[in-house]
Amino acid sequence: MKTISNLKELLKNMKPTLAKGKFYMASVNESELMTLAAHVDYITDIFREKEGISIVFSEEIKEEIEQLAKKKIVGPFALITLNVYSDLMAVGFLAKITEALAKEKISVNAFSAYHHDHLLVSYEKKDAAMEVLRKLQTKT
Repeated sequence: MKTISNLKELLKNMKPTLAKGKFYMASVNESELMTLAAHVDYITDIFREKEGISIVFSEEIKEEIEQLAKKKIVGPFALITLNVYSDLMAVGFLAKITEALAKEKISVNAFSAYHHDHLLVSYEKKDAAMEVLRKLQTKT
């Protein structure tokens, strides 16, 4: 797998993919980590923060997570994976994407994993977000 660091190449080569279903975000106590392990097939992301464990998960386990959540569950979101092997030191990729979405009044929570970058956008605006990404891809 060859990673890309050039911004124009990243934008041109990204293949935004919309995951099926609705996703939510919640914060749970760190002591619930082993309980979460039973639901790992439905959890797409886990972040350890000083306030607790933040998770992104699919709708299938919403009721279970409501029992564990420290605060209100937020969502629904659509999950978009950008599907390009971006170099972890690449500069400006997510900035360019979030700027384009902001211009269209689309809120986004962006995060990077080892292989790909991911976006959570309002479920209601998922199609508009995908259109923005397609335009950004072909514009470069």
